[in-house]
Amino acid sequence: MFIIREYQYAEYLNHFGCSSHNEGGQYETVAVKIFPVVEYSSWCNERAIFSDANLKHENIVQFLTAEERAGTAAAPQRQYWLIMAYYNMGNLQDFLAGHILTWTEMCSLAGSVARGLAHLHSDMTPCGTPKVPIAHRDLKSSNIVLKNQSECALCDFGLALRLDLSLTVDDFANSGQVGTARYMAPEVLESRVNLEDLESFKQIDIYSMALVLWEMVSRCDVIGEVKSYEPPFGSKVCEQPCVDSMRDLVLRDRGRPDIPESWTTHPGMQLLCATITECWDHDPEARLTAHCVVERFNTLKSMTLTCLVSKEPAFMLQFYKAII
Repeated sequence: MFIIREYQYAEYLNHFGCSSHNEGGQYETVAVKIFPVVEYSSWCNERAIFSDANLKHENIVQFLTAEERAGTAAAPQRQYWLIMAYYNMGNLQDFLAGHILTWTEMCSLAGSVARGLAHLHSDMTPCGTPKVPIAHRDLKSSNIVLKNQSECALCDFGLALRLDLSLTVDDFANSGQVGTARYMAPEVLESRVNLEDLESFKQIDIYSMALVLWEMVSRCDVIGEVKSYEPPFGSKVCEQPCVDSMRDLVLRDRGRPDIPESWTTHPGMQLLCATITECWDHDPEARLTAHCVVERFNTLKSMTLTCLVSKEPAFMLQFYKAII
């Protein structure tokens, strides 16, 4: 816990604090992400990402302001703060560890993740205003917060990259091999990202999202026996695997998290598991786009509503076969 004169806050997510902020006599609880001096460049990058007004979206964490904090007697080093809206349900990974999802909850939460990523990747806002696409580059369940029981918001843009057409191949090459090893796409593990195609960075995010979707599916009550939460690849690797161990598993062995046959007896889950498989394809260009995944979730919603009205599960299966 950090205690600052104007703020008091407890640990929230990995680098976040919860603070009651007094503004004009009104108190508001906010999340404060604190960067030490050695992470100044990360703070600058995330602040720049959030400075784009077109980033605003219901499935992106709400940014409030950024501050530089001078050292004090209690904390002599300068600190750099990002202040955002506070979501008291915590991150998705912790939520999945403690909750089993219904089919409706899972589709709502997963669909909101896809919508958030689709907005990041888009070159237009929902109202048609041009925007610069952004690659997250560290998408994982602990970098997603819950706004409520049915909606998520993407957060932690310290490694995010603006896919600006004015940047050169050298600019992208200098961005380095980044992310969390467990969630790294095969081409990142192999250091073979096509830097001449900006879509490559989006395809990396899609692979990571597939692993997040798998985490959510593994905790959904329609798959049969729901086991205790495990991150992608579970016990196949250690708790914090290095790039080398993930390279062996994902590249050499072509390993992916297990999707047992029992998961696909539910027609809607059959479509979702097929979507996940397409998103973590070894070939980056074969992966779905985030917008396509959003459309899949719209289809799932339509299928579910039709099934509830018609009470004909067979219709869902026929619909699934028609769109695959």
